[in-house]
Order: sequence, then structure tokens, then C-alpha cells
Amino acid sequence: MPPVTLPKLNLPSFDGPLDLLLHLIREHKVDIADIPIVQVTDQYLAYLASMEEMNLVLAGEFFLMAATLLEIKTRMMLPKPPADSDGEDDEGVDPRLELIERLREYERYKAQVEVFLAMEDERRRMFFRTAMDSDPRYEIPPVFGEGSSNALIAALRKLLAEVDTGEQAVTSVRRQKMSLQIAMRTLLHRVRESGEAWFDELFERPLVRMNIVMTFLGLLELLRQGLLHALQDEPLGPIRIVSVDLEGGAAS
Repeated sequence: MPPVTLPKLNLPSFDGPLDLLLHLIREHKVDIADIPIVQVTDQYLAYLASMEEMNLVLAGEFFLMAATLLEIKTRMMLPKPPADSDGEDDEGVDPRLELIERLREYERYKAQVEVFLAMEDERRRMFFRTAMDSDPRYEIPPVFGEGSSNALIAALRKLLAEVDTGEQAVTSVRRQKMSLQIAMRTLLHRVRESGEAWFDELFERPLVRMNIVMTFLGLLELLRQGLLHALQDEPLGPIRIVSVDLEGGAAS
């Protein structure tokens, strides 16, 4: 057999001897089960020689694989001994089988690594917005036009803050009997009479804390029963209380 002329190697770095072997096999475009052991061994040794010329320190596993390839190459070049009388031919077993199985396993492992690397590259191109401090008044918007419970609470707090802040201090207040049922009847009559009313208009002046609380509780109960409806035309805007027509819905 004439000597094989090998091209000048210009190979990238490899993770190990199996990685280099797999590259050489793919370069020959042959099946792993039919490794051209002579050519692969020669190219493998040429690769090691080129690495030594560049004064690179090679791991011992590369030299161990070189010895394994040389052993397989030698066994394949020797003539096969005749089979024994029992028909068993242990020497006739292909010496490449163990190496082939290792290469197949490594090829499966490498395929999975390439999938993970592609996923990592795709993830690297994704950017996530970090958490931002939001306005403490911000809330998840309700259905367009409808007031939220937080908006009602904010309006109530504003009224309570106005208690005893008028220009003239209130020295006496006529005591009136105020109950939840009375507050509900008064609110419902006032809103139905005009069709709608602003939230602030539902509370009689001068503002008294007990009356504010009782009126607010009556409003909540009427909203719960569906007799009144709270609307807010814009975020943080004033709240409208409208009467609900049992047949046609809330007044617009």
C-alpha cells in the first residue's frame, strides 16, 4: 500500500481525544461503525505532532488514545488466525468495536450539548425588564369607567381629613338619629331623584365623622345590592354615583 499523503492540519482545539476522533471521522464522511482506522490513526498522530510543535502541553488521555489507535491499527493489519475446532474465534472479533461504542456514546452526548448551547445562546438574547417602583396610588385598573374599592376608600379618607378643618370651628351639632337603614334610604332617594350625584355631595355639611362613616357604609351596601353604581371617568378623577335602572342598567 503506497504511503498516504496527509494534508497540513489546521484543526481547532478539542475537548478531548474522542472529540478529535469524531471530527476526523466526520471529515472522512464515513459511518462510525466503519472507521478507516489506518487513515484516522495517521491523522490523529499528525495532530499530536503539530500540537507538540506549538509547544502545547497535551493531556495524557490524548497519548493514551494514540496508543489505543496504534494497537487497533496493528491488530487489523495482522492476518486473522484460523478458527479453533469449536468454531469460536475470539481473535476474529473486530478490535474497533469498543472504540466504536465509546464514540457513539460521545456523539449522543455532544448532540445534547449542542442543543443546550443553542438554548443558552437564545436565552442570552433575551432581556427582562427589572422591577420598577410604581406610584403608590397605582392599582390594577378596573373595568373601563367603573370605580374601584380603593378609589372609594381614597375618597373617604379625603372626607375624613376635612373634618374639623373648616374656616369656622363647629361648636355644636344637632344630634340626629343616624342608622344604616336611614342612611341607605336617604342616599337612594337623593341619587334616584337626580339620576346621579358626585361622591362628595352625598355627605351633609358640616362634616361629622360618625355621619361620614354611616353614610359610607350605607353607600357600600347599596353598591353591593346593585341599587347604585360607582363610576370614575378618568384615573384619580371624581367618582359619580348613579342610580341603577333594574330593567335598563345604570344611567350613563
